[in-house]
Amino acid sequence: MTLRSTTNRSKSGFYIEVGCPGCGGRLTIESSFFVLTCEHCGSVLRLTMPDTPVVYVVRAKVTRREVRFGIDRYLKSNKLPLTGSDLEFKHIYYPYWKIDAVLLKVRNDIIRVTYRQGEDGQRETSNERRRTDINLTPYLTTVGAGGQFEGIPDTIGMRVDYLNVLPYSRTNTQDGFDAMPVARPWSEAWAEVVARVADIGEVAIADFGMNRTELFNPVASLVYFPYVIVESYAGGDFNRWVVDGVTCRVLAHVDEVSPLDYGEKEAAADLEFGELDVDFHRCPNCAEDLPAEQSYVYICRNCHQMIVHELFARDISQIALVSAQYGQDDLLFPFWSLKMSAADSEKFQHLFGGMYRSDRLVIPAFKVGNFEAMYRLSKRLSAALPQFDLQPIDTFDRRCLPVGLSMSEALMLVDVVICRAELDRNPEGLTQHLKATTEEVSLFFAPFHKENYFYVDSALGSVTFEKSFVS
Repeated sequence: MTLRSTTNRSKSGFYIEVGCPGCGGRLTIESSFFVLTCEHCGSVLRLTMPDTPVVYVVRAKVTRREVRFGIDRYLKSNKLPLTGSDLEFKHIYYPYWKIDAVLLKVRNDIIRVTYRQGEDGQRETSNERRRTDINLTPYLTTVGAGGQFEGIPDTIGMRVDYLNVLPYSRTNTQDGFDAMPVARPWSEAWAEVVARVADIGEVAIADFGMNRTELFNPVASLVYFPYVIVESYAGGDFNRWVVDGVTCRVLAHVDEVSPLDYGEKEAAADLEFGELDVDFHRCPNCAEDLPAEQSYVYICRNCHQMIVHELFARDISQIALVSAQYGQDDLLFPFWSLKMSAADSEKFQHLFGGMYRSDRLVIPAFKVGNFEAMYRLSKRLSAALPQFDLQPIDTFDRRCLPVGLSMSEALMLVDVVICRAELDRNPEGLTQHLKATTEEVSLFFAPFHKENYFYVDSALGSVTFEKSFVS
């Protein structure tokens, strides 16, 4: 777990500033972390997201003097007259949908290899090999959520991932700034993003079969970004400059009054937004402090209650440990066990070919560095699961690794793994892929020990994965 204070200079990623409920100290955390320790009072805290999109605000960093200087520099570089004394300043927060998802790309290529033979190097032979690449990566984008305003960009792109933000509230907004209402609903923004991704996918032409480009597991939030709008009517000529409130860069110069300024204004969308909460990281049943590690699942050391930190998570039917003889240096890796319906189980036994009539699909509950490694490990554990002796547990061993992959991510990966298995059997590509119905979710820990460059399971001695795969 990483905690960076507001005094740190080197930062990357989407950062959120919050206050400690214990001492009131200001903390800056990465959005990917939800458990942290206050650097001021030592309290272990938990960041809780609501079931509706969270709203953030980016505070402006520029003064009027800096804005005017930036506009004059822009005008000078474009050989235009400098600004006069009649400038009007407007400070606004413009809303953007921030969309985080998982992007699946399937690309079917033909690799051509040519060999030269003979001393003269004139004779050539060549062969072709079909290759299907599957890439699973995080996907981030932003889409304008406010009404149309001439000069304001419809997206702030990837830079949103390098901003320091505050939860949106009256105290966190700056004096003189007006927040524009949200006019574009989430469904419309998501449809636009899906269309963008589809257009990207059509650019890559498959050498055989069909390529695929899909988005999974979208998470929405709203970010208010600051702009300074400067207008002038000097000499009867209209000029408007849209200035980035963080970098002071002139983004647009408009020299004609836009019909958008006087047309019918877009109505605010009927939306409900939530507020993130920072609370002490304690058991909700007995108030015992929980471990200061980021995990989606805990077992209280005092009352042995299971705690799942995930909105709308399904019930976990059981937490178990693989019974085996293993050493003190073994690590206990967590895995999600997802029981499929009888009909799906029969279909996927043939698809995975080696699941020993198992009715469960196993997904690693820890982060794996690349998708192909996760896929192979998932298949191996799914095949080995019926041979494991699983014993229910009501407390975590000190060697149990944190559950770093949420249940919702695991359920999403079920569809991706099935799609990958179908492509193994049918590399020509698929127009649509099978869907699995998950009837039950459980969690188990399996012991693994190191052997050279690999982790080997200590129960059967047959399931392995490279040490470098664990992120």
